[in-house]
Amino acid sequence: MKKPIGEIKPEDAVPLLIKIKKLILGKQKPDGFTRLMFSFSLFSWFLLTIWNAVSYFVLLTSDIIKENKGFSVADVIIKNGQNLGFNGEEFLVSITTFYFNSLFVWLFILVGLVLMYRKKTIYTFIVLGGLAFHFIYMFIVLGFQYFIEDVSFFDKILYAVLTVVTLIHSFLMKKEKIITN
Repeated sequence: MKKPIGEIKPEDAVPLLIKIKKLILGKQKPDGFTRLMFSFSLFSWFLLTIWNAVSYFVLLTSDIIKENKGFSVADVIIKNGQNLGFNGEEFLVSITTFYFNSLFVWLFILVGLVLMYRKKTIYTFIVLGGLAFHFIYMFIVLGFQYFIEDVSFFDKILYAVLTVVTLIHSFLMKKEKIITN
């Protein structure tokens, strides 16, 4: 039954959201350990993705920030790039491209995390492959020095959490399959 738009309430969307959740995460709930590992991974993924998206947005709106606040984001980034061995605006272009392309890598990794929740063994290759691609791309475009100097310790911890949780869960999932067979 269709309702007029003025009569639609927020709770009318709940059945649709439940259907979407079941479509994405599946109908069966995994064991508690998998849910815990998925939660840690999803939290790490979320923080890294949000930070990537915010950084990209700031780079896109650097002209607006300069007009309104009198602060040049581009100049700061160019100066930081010079400290890392880049010339002029080369670093600004490189980091903007890196952040844009990384958004797609993070979406790919999210697919892997969804498969982790569903306990599909292929998720390990998707998550670790996505992270490997992310790092290789970072080292090629921005250099290893960027990772050492500009990636915060907290971000490094989040990367480690994603990697270690994936390895531990994958290992234990393989052992579980061996035991059940």
